[in-house]
Amino acid sequence: MEIIREVASPVLVIDGGPHSAALLLALPDMDAESWPRRFVPASSDESIVEVARSLLAEYGIERPALSLVCGMGRHSEEELSAEGRASRITRWREELRQSSGALEACLHETMPDWEISPLLEAVKRAFGAALAADSGTAAVLAALGMEALRDRSWSEGVTVIFADDVHTQAFVLFREKLFGLYENHADLSRDALLVHLKEFRLNWLPDEQVRAAGGHGCICGDFPAEAEGFRPTWILGSRREELKGAGRLVSLCGDARFDRCFGMLCGLARRSGVQA
Repeated sequence: MEIIREVASPVLVIDGGPHSAALLLALPDMDAESWPRRFVPASSDESIVEVARSLLAEYGIERPALSLVCGMGRHSEEELSAEGRASRITRWREELRQSSGALEACLHETMPDWEISPLLEAVKRAFGAALAADSGTAAVLAALGMEALRDRSWSEGVTVIFADDVHTQAFVLFREKLFGLYENHADLSRDALLVHLKEFRLNWLPDEQVRAAGGHGCICGDFPAEAEGFRPTWILGSRREELKGAGRLVSLCGDARFDRCFGMLCGLARRSGVQA
């Protein structure tokens, strides 16, 4: 596995999805392949915290040295409204502006306007120090955990697709930096998605067109000519088989449910100046 191989102290990682949560406990002196994992229904932030508390107790740990949390909310009426979807893309634009596309800069101690904020605050109350990111950030960081993708991004632009049970996201990267993104829901047909992605890569896809199809929106922009259309494509996520033939089907850790957890660890390593 092309993942971070070790940690110096216990790190709890939580990927809180709309319908389930993936928990990973990264432990020193243990192979990454053997790090404890839990996959549970995400009925509430409190229930996720209780599962995390139980997992830590199994290994005699009261509090991890750090918790990493990612997610995209639980599809409240506010999040699903046209205003909520537009607001999310506005937040992403600001995130890209402030980070200059460096995904490791998108791990934050507080994320007050993002969907992940309630879970982050619950984890901080329970376990102390924590960093959070949107699940899209975690997905791209999982992709950047793959050496072949990182290397390819220095010669031409690449596309990363993360297809899970609820969302389909696409990200365009060049020289390990994020230049644009696309977000829609899993019920969009394959044909419609591929048309959108073709236009997205060419910088032709209007944000409003994506929302008119029920999605969150997209961010195109000043795509560098050297990216050459971001043709090489890596596809991750639990629904990646549905996109067979549209790119390479991959998983960072061998289990799509935990790819974003390992992506968060890769982001932590990049943030610390250590290549994941």
